[in-house]
Amino acid sequence: MHREDESSYLLYIEPTKDQKSEEPTEDELTTLMEMALENSESGTASYSRLEDQGSFNPDNGYKGWHTTDCGEHSSNKDYKLENGLITNSLATFYLKWYRDAIPESEITKLKTLKKYYDEKG
Repeated sequence: MHREDESSYLLYIEPTKDQKSEEPTEDELTTLMEMALENSESGTASYSRLEDQGSFNPDNGYKGWHTTDCGEHSSNKDYKLENGLITNSLATFYLKWYRDAIPESEITKLKTLKKYYDEKG
């Protein structure tokens, strides 16, 4: 399920394999996402319900996983970041390999995540 909106859901995108970069992007945003995921809470989210703007159920998991168009598998969980954004296990993968396919709405959310950690110190 693709989400490109102002909800609390981050990087629920579905890029196609022809959008994949030849080389990974390793920068401040990929490092930020790796750190944010390390400090996140796992569970499940209702991202597929478009009216839902950010509900999260800790410690539950799905019965399966998602596979990208290029063959990368997700975990069976979503992740709530410390600033309240909810993402999936493919977030860092998308930032590294599909940067050009990430909508501006999601880049804006990443900037709020960066600001959160900058202010947290």
